Amino acid sequence: MRTRARYVLLVVCAVGVTALLYLHLSSKDGHHGVDQEFDKWNRQRHQLLIQPFDDRHPKDTLFNPDKLPQPINFAPFPGAGNKEERGRREHTWRGTGEEVKTFEEAYSNAQHLQEKRQQLLKIDRSTCKPLHNITFLKVHKTGSSTLQNIFLRFGQRHKLNFVLPPYGHHLGFPEFFSHLHMLPVDSGLYNIFCHHSRFSKVIPEIMPPNSVYISILRDPVHVFESAFTYFKIDYRLKMTDDKDAMSKFLENPSIFYVNAPSVVHMRNNMLYDFGVPSTKYDDMGYITGAIDKIDQQFSLILIAEYFEESLILLRDVLCWRAEDMVVFKMNSRNQTSVDSLKTGVQEKIRSWNAGDVMLYDHFNKTLWRKIEEYGRDKMAKEVKELQALTDHYHRLCIQTDSADRKEGEFDLWQPPGVKINNFVLKESARDNPVCENMVRPEIVYTHELRRAQFPKIPFRKTKRSTRRRKAL
Repeated sequence: MRTRARYVLLVVCAVGVTALLYLHLSSKDGHHGVDQEFDKWNRQRHQLLIQPFDDRHPKDTLFNPDKLPQPINFAPFPGAGNKEERGRREHTWRGTGEEVKTFEEAYSNAQHLQEKRQQLLKIDRSTCKPLHNITFLKVHKTGSSTLQNIFLRFGQRHKLNFVLPPYGHHLGFPEFFSHLHMLPVDSGLYNIFCHHSRFSKVIPEIMPPNSVYISILRDPVHVFESAFTYFKIDYRLKMTDDKDAMSKFLENPSIFYVNAPSVVHMRNNMLYDFGVPSTKYDDMGYITGAIDKIDQQFSLILIAEYFEESLILLRDVLCWRAEDMVVFKMNSRNQTSVDSLKTGVQEKIRSWNAGDVMLYDHFNKTLWRKIEEYGRDKMAKEVKELQALTDHYHRLCIQTDSADRKEGEFDLWQPPGVKINNFVLKESARDNPVCENMVRPEIVYTHELRRAQFPKIPFRKTKRSTRRRKAL
């Protein structure tokens, strides 16, 4: 009898091991089949999602979810939930051999979107309805976390559906965004896409056809300096703690770039996030064409150096309230963690990141053309009113916006050796949801949205900073 029980136990163990091995191999090699299933599901879904544009405003109400094909279930891609493996992926990522094809597919519908967008120019902003479908490409080190907070608050307040990652706060970055990088909602309908990703054709596939495409850019010199420091590029180049690491890199960047274990954040960081092939960074003709495609795809690209003016234009595009545009500067480095760059170093950065310079210059000019159309005097008045409203909320909510990591309202993540400013709320603003949401870090906000949007999934709870509360 014991022998038979042992035999049964061995058979059960063998079957279990075989099943686990199959699942493991499927997670590595079976993604193509999953993508095909999702493509089929999306084709069916989008036959029901096509919305007409009328002469006043695109219809922004979502559709009857009962008529939509339900999303399929899938296993997360390899490394899901493994923080160390995710870190290694970013530090060893060198792109894909099909970057050019992937980029062309991502922007294949850009011209059509631009033509549809021309119809919005006739909208009477005094009677338009607030838009709820927003695709925000969150570009690294451009002030995008600050802008993202606006979308997170708006979506949460209006109970909209977010495209959320199954863990963390990145949607597959540094890879091109895929269905495998997101948690599918039961209805299959999404309103807001606003987490770090690399632009791909899947984003327009999952977002409603009338989604407004938004992004933000910053002076490439500051983007590169911030990325080099924040993402510890010196560690990747085996120059840890070398204060001259950036200068040494810029003396001969091509050599370091070719030999680096990962090229993420090392060149043309903004073009990279838009999906432009890294193999084309030295082809200025290709980059010019790529920028034209980006211009066709995106309704508005903000400029960090003219943030308030950009917010006024964004408010106008989305038909939102002035209060919706109030935001505090998020994820900003303390001045002790910012390198002051000499003119010669800045020129080397611009030369090495020539593609990002072209991208920034194009959309900086585009922004100012929009400002001229809006009216300089009117813009100055609106900016002044927005600043006054922001100051009002700052006085209402904030005790300090430059606290240390553990002293703030939330336990803020920061890279080793880099100090990130943290917020402390006034006692009178404690438990005020408006004030709390305006200082809630992206990682914490994403965890809370994920738990609220998927209540049946047992995500871990997040904790607020308790050091200050213990001291009270």
